[in-house]
Amino acid sequence: MSKLITKLLLPYVALLGFIDPVHAEGIVTDLSKHEVAIRSNFTGADILVFGAIERAGDSASTGPADVVIEVTGPETTETVRRKDKVSGIWMNYEATRFERVPGFYAVLSSRPLENIAPASLLKVEQLGFNNISFGKAWSSVLGGEENLRTPDEVAPFSTAILRSRAKDKLYVADSNGVVFMGDTLFRASIPLPASVPVGLYTVKVYLLRDGHVVDAISSPLLIAKSGVERVIYRFAYGQPFLYGIVAVLLAIFAGWTAALIFREH
Repeated sequence: MSKLITKLLLPYVALLGFIDPVHAEGIVTDLSKHEVAIRSNFTGADILVFGAIERAGDSASTGPADVVIEVTGPETTETVRRKDKVSGIWMNYEATRFERVPGFYAVLSSRPLENIAPASLLKVEQLGFNNISFGKAWSSVLGGEENLRTPDEVAPFSTAILRSRAKDKLYVADSNGVVFMGDTLFRASIPLPASVPVGLYTVKVYLLRDGHVVDAISSPLLIAKSGVERVIYRFAYGQPFLYGIVAVLLAIFAGWTAALIFREH
């Protein structure tokens, strides 16, 4: 694997000798693949992110360089409900709706994030589970009128999302996920579970030094259904009413066929 990565990075490394010393330090990166096809036998995948640091002047002596890789999936609206006992009956008492919840989120770094940058920078760049923004949050009690809430007011609900997604391996954090091979080459493997949502992803690679972002590069990653699964997926989301009718008819036909088979036996 290391030989393959080194071979892929040779064109980038060759360019390092031509960098103008007065230019800022930067990085070059790429992905092992920019599209993942999901078929019926899909059990997950790993995306390799690799790159090289472009050294400039005596920047190596000012402090250690760190790399942070962030992967965000398509955003969706999600509602979290909290049960409570009302008049002796347990029911969905309060519901909070978040407008922008990433379907997938991964952050991998060469060291723990708190050792790489100050909390203020991590919050601005939204790096780490505690800094993910779910957009505006609206809460309602017993199905009543929704009201806009602050992040602190809905903290238990956002924490529930983080806990649930982490359990399903849809939210991943690895403080040792970025591995350096020498002084300039680095790589990281992004694990994608079988339940990963389809859509357009963004892979962003940060180069940090002395607690500051020196450079950042974004790359697209497309995860899409393929083959028969793609046809069914488009049909289900493009024509939901017709899809529902077809699904019911198929269920009736399957039940009728099963009844005939058992009757004959």
